[in-house]
Amino acid sequence: MIKNKTALITGSSSGIGKEIAIQLARQNIVVCINYSKSADDAKRVKKTIEKEGGKAVLFKADVSKEKNVERLFIFLKEEFGTLDYLINNAGINVAKKFEKYSTADWSRIININLTGKYLCTKYAAPLLKKSVRPRIINIASRFGTKPDNEIPAYCCAEAGVIMLTKVSALGLAKYGIKVNTISPSLTRTPLTEKMCSQEEFNSYAENNPSKRVGLPKDIANAVLFLISDKADFINGENINVSGGILLK
Repeated sequence: MIKNKTALITGSSSGIGKEIAIQLARQNIVVCINYSKSADDAKRVKKTIEKEGGKAVLFKADVSKEKNVERLFIFLKEEFGTLDYLINNAGINVAKKFEKYSTADWSRIININLTGKYLCTKYAAPLLKKSVRPRIINIASRFGTKPDNEIPAYCCAEAGVIMLTKVSALGLAKYGIKVNTISPSLTRTPLTEKMCSQEEFNSYAENNPSKRVGLPKDIANAVLFLISDKADFINGENINVSGGILLK
């Protein structure tokens, strides 16, 4: 069995999850790259990590489906024996006004962004209990506290993630498991590049006190802090990584 620290990063074949996986691997943490569809992208992330001397394994699972999640954690138990860090990152977004949403649109976003994090937390707990300093980090969004009629299901899902963090932190504290949320503002990723024009990125950057949009490394850096011993007294919190946009 692998003796290094271990981490599962859901939705880590691209974007924020990819950067988190790479940065954790640079800390000699063995990472599980989880993906749902993009096997080629996931393999490229694994190759990048291994080129730098890190260790990574791959597992395909749709985190919105309980049987998939159950199989994922059976694999992790066999591969790692324990788990130190769960990074619940998998998420999607669909831009439609509230009245234009179908029930299928709504359910898909809630199931992946919120229910998927619940399922992974549920199945990770027995493995995390074996760790010396276990951590769960849920990646949410500033839209978990800021309503936007263009992305209503996403806002509701991310608000749910923030509360899931709080109830999980309360319930798992007796096992030494710390649970926190990171809520990024607009971050340049393949997903947001499909949803936003360059003009929208520019406008956001101009309106942000830091005069730029977020980058995946900004969120990865926050993850590195939260898994460190410097964050031992932080539990159940929602940490905004936004460059100060919430000040406006």
